[in-house]
Amino acid sequence: MKIHAYIILVLLQIIHQACGEEPAGYYDSAHGKSGQSLREAINRIISDHKVIRYSSTDEAMTTIDADPINKNNVILIYSRRSDPSSNCCSSGWNREHLWPNSYGIDSKGPAYSDIHALRPCDSNVNSSRGNKHFDESDPNSRYFKFPSHPEATLCSSDNNSWSPPESLKGDIARAMFYMDIRYEGKNGEPDLELTDDLAEITSSNSKMGSLKTLLIWHILDPVSEEEKIRNDRVYENQNNRNPFIDRPQWVNSIWGNPLQISINETANSIKVSWPSTIPRSVLESSKDLIQWEVINLPIIIQDGKKSTLVNRYKNQYFRLKIK
Repeated sequence: MKIHAYIILVLLQIIHQACGEEPAGYYDSAHGKSGQSLREAINRIISDHKVIRYSSTDEAMTTIDADPINKNNVILIYSRRSDPSSNCCSSGWNREHLWPNSYGIDSKGPAYSDIHALRPCDSNVNSSRGNKHFDESDPNSRYFKFPSHPEATLCSSDNNSWSPPESLKGDIARAMFYMDIRYEGKNGEPDLELTDDLAEITSSNSKMGSLKTLLIWHILDPVSEEEKIRNDRVYENQNNRNPFIDRPQWVNSIWGNPLQISINETANSIKVSWPSTIPRSVLESSKDLIQWEVINLPIIIQDGKKSTLVNRYKNQYFRLKIK
C-alpha cells in the first residue's frame, strides 16, 4: 500500500509540474518582498542560468515553439503561421529578438541568446518590425498600418511602434518584464530598462517601452496555458524561469497598476482619471467598458467586481461603472 501511495504521489507531482508549476522552493528567497527588494531577489534567482549559444537557439526553439499539431513545425510569433522547422534562417523564418539588439544588447552576451525573449518569426515580418518599441499604434499617424505587414495580419504599426496580436500582448509584456529584471548591468551585462519616455529609446542606451502599455497588456491578456508550457520548456533548456508567468501578481508589486483610478474632489465635482490611457483596441471592442448614468445621490461605492464613482454637475450626479 505504501509503495502504491508513493507511486501515485510521484505521478501527481509529475502532472503538477507539467501544468506550469515552478520547482518547489524556486522562489522562496523572494517571498514577502516588494518593490526594489523584490526586484533584487528575483534577479538573484533567475540570473544563474545556462547560457545557450546563439547558434543553438534555433534548434532549441524547434521544441520550445513547436506547433502542437505538427511537431515538425514551429509557430511564428507575429504571423501565427505554422512553418517547417527546417525553414529557419532562410527565406522562411528567423529569430526575433523581442527586445531589439540595438537597444543595449551585445551579440556576445547572454541577453542575445536568452530564449525567454527570443521567438521564431517570419523573416519579412522581422525586418518590417525592425527595432520599433511595443505600443498601441496611433491610427492618426500618417505612418499607421493595419495590418502592419501582409504576413502579419493581426499586427499594426506606426512610425516608431509595433502592436502584436491581441492574444500575445500579455506574453510579450511579461517577456519584457523578465528582461528588465534579469539584466541589471552586473558582470559586464547590459542594464536593460523599460520606460515611458519614448524619446529615451535610442541606440545609444538600453531602454525599451512603452512601460505603461506593457503593464496594461499584462492585465488585459492574462497568463495562458500555452505561456506556462513555454516557460517550462525554456526552463528545461536554460535552467531559469520567467517569474511573471509563474507569479503574475509580482508585476504590480514592482511597477504598480497603470489602471488605478485617482479621484480629485472640488466644490462641484469629483474628477476621475487614470495615469495611463486605456488601449484603443479595448475601447473599440468593448463599447460598454465605461458607462455614465444619472443617479439621485452622491455616493461612492467600491466592491470586488466593479467600482462605482460619482461626478456632480449642475445638481446632477453621475455614476461611472467600470466592468
